[in-house]
Amino acid sequence: MKLRIPRPEEYEGQIQYSAEAIDERLTELAAEIDRDYPEGVTLLCYLKAAAILGADLLRKIKVPARIDYLGLGRLQLEEGETPLLFLRQDATLDIYDEDVVLCTDIVRSGFTMHFLLQQLRAREPRSLEICALLHNPNQQLLPLPLKYIGFDTDYDSLCGYGMDYHGMGRQFPDIVRLMPDKEAEEKEDKEKAEEER
Repeated sequence: MKLRIPRPEEYEGQIQYSAEAIDERLTELAAEIDRDYPEGVTLLCYLKAAAILGADLLRKIKVPARIDYLGLGRLQLEEGETPLLFLRQDATLDIYDEDVVLCTDIVRSGFTMHFLLQQLRAREPRSLEICALLHNPNQQLLPLPLKYIGFDTDYDSLCGYGMDYHGMGRQFPDIVRLMPDKEAEEKEDKEKAEEER
């Protein structure tokens, strides 16, 4: 099924988690982090989608805190081979003997987070936990230290609050459900029918 972001007139009806609910939950998570790390904490934000989460969470944390950003690179030596993953900030990321919270927008299967945890643990942080704005427990395949969870969800098709759909929707203050794109499906069906003639 093809999807699209909601149009302005559809937006309010598609809100899954409002900006107010997100703000309230982040206030609670920040209080938990303050309690757990009275000496301070480092937030590591994974991908662009977690940038807003990390910035908003940082502003609510009262203990000493710093923030850094992670990105994954993919190296594919030959066509058809599984790409090799690597940390883009490999040479500059220093988290030795620090309490680290890895922030991400959503945890689904857990494979990417598992890879990141392996890479980060090799740098010998004092502790390493995950903060996920959204968590889909029905899709999770690997056990992970999910210490801080914003919301459990069974929705796959969401955007907003930093999360995008084909580059659109990151700016939405709320997290909204995507909608079926009937026009795109009809267009695709029409093009296929013309090709078969």
